[in-house]
Amino acid sequence: MEAGWRHAVIPWLAQAPAAPALNMWNAPAGTPEIWMKVGIAMLAGFGLLAALIAAPTRLRRPISGAFIFLAGLFWVLVFLFPKPIDSQTPHEQRPRGFVQDVSFWLADAIPVVSNFSNILTAFILGLGVFSLVRIHLMRVAKKQNDWPFSVVLLVSMVAMATFGYWDWKTRLDLGGAKVDEAWPLAAYGKDLLFDGMLQVMEAAMFSLIAFFILSAAYRAFRIRSVEATILLCAALIAMLNLMGAVVVTWDGMIESFGKDNAFVMNFTLSSVAGFIRDNLQTPGIRAIDFGIGLGALAMGLRLWLSLERVGGN
Repeated sequence: MEAGWRHAVIPWLAQAPAAPALNMWNAPAGTPEIWMKVGIAMLAGFGLLAALIAAPTRLRRPISGAFIFLAGLFWVLVFLFPKPIDSQTPHEQRPRGFVQDVSFWLADAIPVVSNFSNILTAFILGLGVFSLVRIHLMRVAKKQNDWPFSVVLLVSMVAMATFGYWDWKTRLDLGGAKVDEAWPLAAYGKDLLFDGMLQVMEAAMFSLIAFFILSAAYRAFRIRSVEATILLCAALIAMLNLMGAVVVTWDGMIESFGKDNAFVMNFTLSSVAGFIRDNLQTPGIRAIDFGIGLGALAMGLRLWLSLERVGGN
């Protein structure tokens, strides 16, 4: 019975290429079959969501908590359980034993669970798009402040999605073949919207952000205390070290003054900047990363065990 369970379940989780007929999720991209399966999956997902909404309020949190715990438990086991040595070995030739069977089972299940995670991420993205569209449609309908900007946002979203999908479908139909005639309209529209407008506006936005960063750095580096003075000096040395003319001039003066004195050579701008970077900046960043890691671990445990409360509930 154990062997039958292993031979039946593990190949399904692994989605073995040798038996594509057993894989109900697989279909060629862009075919009616895959669209039908996508539609069925969406209907099933909305049905489960509707069932969860229709469930009594007192049962919603335990049901959601159970799903969250099971989903997180899988990745906890993947991280903590012993890793299989060779997951490509045929199943009938693998070592026997509970621990080894579970390790291979987890390794084979990772691609499937990752696909489910990607699907859930797509649904979350869709929920964000739905919320954004709903808010701006209400703003346009009620003629609230700055509602023309909401119209621009909605039109831009629809145009980008339309031309993006159109261009993807056109390239898919070409199958990698070269276009002998004029480039399709979909490619022109997508390149104009994405490369000619979106990326250019993003570059302009980040260029404006640089001035705000400069203003914030000026306010932060003003000498108000000993700590602020140290921070100002370290930042000044780091910025001067990025200026080639300043580095060449200062290091040349130091080398000409104390070329036979090893102690004086430690005061070259590159040496001082390297000391600050290796002995002050890097340990500080590692300490911050360590604190962020502990915070993320604590938040992950609270979410996994459903200990996080929203709205004071």
